[in-house]
Amino acid sequence: LKPSSLKHCGLVWFCTHHSTLLSAPSFLRSPKASMPLKQQVVDQLSGEWQVGLCEAPCSAPLSFCYGCLCSCCMAAQQRQQILDVIGEPYVCCGGMFPCCGLDSPQDSSCAWVEACCCPGLAVAANRFLIQTRFDRQNTACDDCILWVACLAPWIVCLCQCAGVDVPDEVENCVDCLQMSVTGCMLAQQKVEIDYVKTTGFNGPPPCVVGMLPPAQQQMISHAKPMGPVAAAGVAAGAMVGGAAGAAAMYGAHGGQGAVGTPQPMVMGHMAPGAEPYAPAQTVMAVQPMGGFMSTVAPNGMPWWQYCQGRPVSIDPASGFLIGPWGECLAWAKVFEIQSPGWQQDPKYASDGPCGQVIAAALASCPGHLKGPTGQAAERLELACEEAAFNAAPLPVIGQMAR
Repeated sequence: LKPSSLKHCGLVWFCTHHSTLLSAPSFLRSPKASMPLKQQVVDQLSGEWQVGLCEAPCSAPLSFCYGCLCSCCMAAQQRQQILDVIGEPYVCCGGMFPCCGLDSPQDSSCAWVEACCCPGLAVAANRFLIQTRFDRQNTACDDCILWVACLAPWIVCLCQCAGVDVPDEVENCVDCLQMSVTGCMLAQQKVEIDYVKTTGFNGPPPCVVGMLPPAQQQMISHAKPMGPVAAAGVAAGAMVGGAAGAAAMYGAHGGQGAVGTPQPMVMGHMAPGAEPYAPAQTVMAVQPMGGFMSTVAPNGMPWWQYCQGRPVSIDPASGFLIGPWGECLAWAKVFEIQSPGWQQDPKYASDGPCGQVIAAALASCPGHLKGPTGQAAERLELACEEAAFNAAPLPVIGQMAR
């Protein structure tokens, strides 16, 4: 095989199997319950990128050129920026090779070794961290571009294995495609990191965390995410003093944000400054006040704020309520199981934690969806009770109740 046909195998293999979290074509998806973990994670992503892959060269031309011409340097720098925001320790390749010591935290300077030795894996690992921590799903156009970039080198490689003399012009075109897509990925990811630095980061969505492998969940549990206050300080420092200014402001906050590691243990207690669940003006139903919706979610936000404005979603396969409302209901069931004396609490005297969540979900959805939403919520609540009885992880959140 010619060396040029294998130079980007790291990126190709990783994009196809793990870190870009591609939506697999229907004929590649397994109908069994033991579906590949990557598709389970993809199904939980709902956030949108600030710019698409096609728009990245125009939205961030300097980053695109930098990524095309020196992907090693940009990938290493980008990893440092991601780790600063999410507050996690450096783990080789984003922690997706949990074997042979590659799952243990290392010095962050090792990111340069990873980027120089395996640039394709470094770029793809950056994308994996952004998608799973910031909740970013690919568009259909993004998936199409990434699939083409993944498959083109393999087609060339298979043709050469079959004895076909692939013209150099074709190989050069494939190389240019790989460089361009890599530049687009790095530029798109750079725009996303800058956006999160400005708006703040309070931890990944619990539904995504619940679908990640145990090694990834352990990495997230040790994180000290950059909250809105620290993020604003870093952004201001960067504007004034560039990288040095950003580092100074980050250090002024103790290397972590105003919002620390999400603590599921405080769930069920009133969040400081939490307000009762406030419905949209178009909702006519009476809303529950306070109660479980004003307690703290695993990501540190009050449940009413975490679910506010989020659509009600029903899994067509299981019929369960999923998304933020499904997470809220599942955690309410955890609270009921772990706090047997909740019946004596005046906040839960009317409907109980799960009943309050269901009432809030019904009030947030249109009238024609109230029936299906109520049924999906009841199915999820029963499934959570059965899982807790069998000492199994609860659906939607993937956590044990006891």
